[in-house]
Amino acid sequence: MEEFEKLYTVEDIARMTSFTSRTIRNYLKDGNLKGRKIGGQWRFTMEDIKRLFDSGKFLNEIKSKNKKQVLDFIEGVDAGLQGQNQVCAVVDCYCENKIAGYQLYEKLVSVINNKENGSPAKFDYDFIESDSKARFTLFGNPDYIIKTLQAL
Repeated sequence: MEEFEKLYTVEDIARMTSFTSRTIRNYLKDGNLKGRKIGGQWRFTMEDIKRLFDSGKFLNEIKSKNKKQVLDFIEGVDAGLQGQNQVCAVVDCYCENKIAGYQLYEKLVSVINNKENGSPAKFDYDFIESDSKARFTLFGNPDYIIKTLQAL
């Protein structure tokens, strides 16, 4: 039996990237993100998301956003996880190629989106081609971040 490809929503991509759903819809509007409407709602394959990540504009915005989020964390600006102990971790995973980086990304998405873990966390992803490394910036409570790091 053939397996169905997982489809992602605008909200899923927003959660993966830590951008708002409005920003993701703007990427749709300006053509940086391609998808298809199913039942009046946008749906995206992992291939659609990968193309967005390859977009130069998107990568520059991610880099700026990552730096700002880490600086905000250091300066004590709330990352949306009020009243909890928080960890910020920047992890570089050296990969043979971009595909290997995406495989790590997909694994991390499945861990972050696992509702059973029940703890809010955010992460950002960037593939730094010149160094052949996938960079993940993780924010969340310590136990959850440890689980997430074990997945990598």
